[in-house]
Amino acid sequence: MLRRDLMRLAGAASVFSVCGNLGWANTDALLAIDPAGDGSTLHHFSDADLMALPQVEFATSTIWTDTVAMYSGPTLASVLDAAGAADGRLVMTAINDYKVEMPRSIVEPAAPIIANRIDGKPFGIREKGPLWLMFPFDSDSRYQSEEVYSFSIWQLTQIRVLQG
Repeated sequence: MLRRDLMRLAGAASVFSVCGNLGWANTDALLAIDPAGDGSTLHHFSDADLMALPQVEFATSTIWTDTVAMYSGPTLASVLDAAGAADGRLVMTAINDYKVEMPRSIVEPAAPIIANRIDGKPFGIREKGPLWLMFPFDSDSRYQSEEVYSFSIWQLTQIRVLQG
């Protein structure tokens, strides 16, 4: 078996493991949102579900990439609204179980987005996908801080809304 094939199998296994841990019944689901933060209800979003929401796109550079690219996807605000999420701090989890906590006050109507396209194309795990919480860094200096950079989680799989 080629190394590339082994890497694909390992990637698929890790995605399966994450999905299994979340109890996902929909194998097309990319993102689970726990709107109450207690695990009682999970809302699952496939790529098609995310694409059905209003889309925002912007060109920006990042501290993790070499060039400016066009990022597009639904706003985090619209995804949280679609899931019926209450107000509260957001705990976002990546495929590798990396977690970051973000205050809800950071969420604005137009930013950040849950990017599911770069330059109009879906992107995979090796390119920090398939979902990347992205801010329009080049549009405003307030997005160019260590705090905001820390919220830009890639390989996003779950968002839990903590109450109180």
